[in-house]
Amino acid sequence: MIQKASFVIRVALRHLSGKRRQTILVIAGVGVGSMVMILTFGLAGGVISDIKSKIIDISPLITIKGEKVEGKQRLLISSSPYASDNIGIVSRIVPDEKKEVKPYTEVVSLVDALPGIDAVSPFVATRGVIRYNTLSRPCFVKGVIPVREAKIGKLGQNMVSGTLDELTYTKNGILLGTGLAEKIKAGYHDLVRFTGENGKVYNLIVVGTFASGFGAVDDNNAYINLRLAQTINGFAENVVSAIGIHTTNLGDVDRLSTEISGLTGYRTETWEEANANLLSLFERNNNITFFLVMFVFVVAGFGIANVLITIVLQKQRDIAIMKSMGVSIRSLEMIFLAEGMVLGIAGGLIGAVAGHYLTNLISALPISYGPSAVVRGNHIVTVQKPYFYFLTFMFAVIVSAISGFGPARKAARLKPVDILRA
Repeated sequence: MIQKASFVIRVALRHLSGKRRQTILVIAGVGVGSMVMILTFGLAGGVISDIKSKIIDISPLITIKGEKVEGKQRLLISSSPYASDNIGIVSRIVPDEKKEVKPYTEVVSLVDALPGIDAVSPFVATRGVIRYNTLSRPCFVKGVIPVREAKIGKLGQNMVSGTLDELTYTKNGILLGTGLAEKIKAGYHDLVRFTGENGKVYNLIVVGTFASGFGAVDDNNAYINLRLAQTINGFAENVVSAIGIHTTNLGDVDRLSTEISGLTGYRTETWEEANANLLSLFERNNNITFFLVMFVFVVAGFGIANVLITIVLQKQRDIAIMKSMGVSIRSLEMIFLAEGMVLGIAGGLIGAVAGHYLTNLISALPISYGPSAVVRGNHIVTVQKPYFYFLTFMFAVIVSAISGFGPARKAARLKPVDILRA
């Protein structure tokens, strides 16, 4: 068995060495395919990873929505079991039409006491138009308690100008996203006008700007104090739109979300549920990219098949002599399959090494996604995992083996008598 394998490999290597130029080109083709696939894996994984990390950094992991869960009923009065007609009066708790949480202080206390919760931040969400001089822009404003909101995300760390503390002691202060501030040309301590949904105009002082890394957030969002947002929305002091929650362990989010919903009676939403459309969009785009990259391997497979067919045509007399000396058909097939495997393995290994260094190079370069990108940053995030290399290498070997199957069958079917007589 070992002698047979040694013979197959020795003949396969001799054939390939006789076609050095073509062999090198084919190996290079497989290598480029492997390199591109590894780079694609790294970039696609990096985009998803970057988006998830930024979502986790700036938004609650769980949000208590201002919507009651399904109504419950309680039996108030029931007729005697001995009566001819069974009559009962029940009270039914109907979900509130208004999307609000009240009294929010009690809900915050309940959630704060749960193990696994490290931050709870009530907020009021409102929309309106912000104006500075002649420039105006619609925006989404979130009224928060700054000290609590700082524990939910990295708002304090994301400050570009001003401080989060200044928002705390400035009742009519507002924090603007860097993109929003740039669009209305407003700067630190400028006086802006905000027109709320109630039609009233509020004079606000810009106490700082922040950059979350999300284009949609930085271009459209702002923060104000909770009490001011309650006034704009016409809420009482014990009413908020929703409550944001941060957990100590990311893996406990789903379990705690269900537990909190049952405890408070309000619907909850995890960060994955809230951003499902965004994440699915990027995952779908990644799948399309992988499909296109696979065609690079298909092209490389045609190159492998071309080299092996050329070898079969040029080595017909050698094949005929080997068959006449007793080399079995199966051994001949294994020789050409081995040649395809050698090309695939060599190309896969070279591509893996090149892909690793190219991915590292791209992640180290000061390249950004651009100002109009969904996610902003000063470099491209990449991810490298062992199974990326394993899948790429196996795909290269499989494509190479399939490409060598046709030439192997052709070589095995050659008739030595006809070839030697020619």
